[in-house]
This record gives sequence, C-alpha cells and structure tokens, in this order.
Amino acid sequence: MADKFSPAIIAAQKYLTVVQGASLEVWMDIWAENAVVEFPYSPDSYPRRLEGRDAIYAYYKNIASAFELRTEHPPVVACPSSDPRVAIFEISMGFFIRSTGNEYLQDYICVVKVRGDGRIVLWREYSDPLRALKAIHPDRVNPP
Repeated sequence: MADKFSPAIIAAQKYLTVVQGASLEVWMDIWAENAVVEFPYSPDSYPRRLEGRDAIYAYYKNIASAFELRTEHPPVVACPSSDPRVAIFEISMGFFIRSTGNEYLQDYICVVKVRGDGRIVLWREYSDPLRALKAIHPDRVNPP
C-alpha cells in the first residue's frame, strides 16, 4: 500500500496549488507532455477530455482567472492505492465566480496517475455539473 508521500499524492498536492494562486506557467511543470485530463460528468458544452500539455494549459489559462478560491485550506482526503503511482482524492472547495458574483461550492473525487518522474499522466475529475452550471451559467439551468 502506498503511503501519504507516494508520488501520486505529492503530485495531487502540487495540482491543488493552482487553485491556491500558484503561477500557471510554473504549475504546468507537474504535467507529462502526453498527459490527459478527464471530466466525465461535464455538461455537453464543456470539454470532457484534454490531451497534452498545450490543451491543459489553454483550458486552465481560461478558467483560472474566473475563479477565486474561498476555502483557505481545502480539506483533502487521500486514498492511496497499492500502486504508488495512482491515488484517489476527495476534495471540497468553495469559490467566488467573478463573472456572476455567485458562490460555488463543489465536492470532487479525483483519480491521479503519475509516471516514474512524478509528472501527472492522468487526472480524472468527478464533480456535480449542476452545481457548476448554477454558479457559472445560472441562465442555462432550467428550474425543476
């Protein structure tokens, strides 16, 4: 069983620095050239898969400035696996959305896989897309 200092857990901790205000250019160093980011539950109008560092940079460059973190120290529950290159995380964070002035609270489950040098090759993020739409595009959410 991997410990709390496994390469996957360290990579995930580095991943979270971008929401805490780290430089996006420096943050990009955590990614392998052929890394993949997946958002399996994204609404149809949002990407579900990013392939390669350039696509990852373009995506996060556009969204990083739209969010302001309101959770000073996001609580993270790490679930290491028998493979130290793979870990699962539960993360809850709160944001302020600059374009709408809305608060955005989200719970995430993330799967991270790293290669031998610790760079991320896969980041799969599960979250509630309805919460995101209500905060970011409330005009696109139909009442029940």
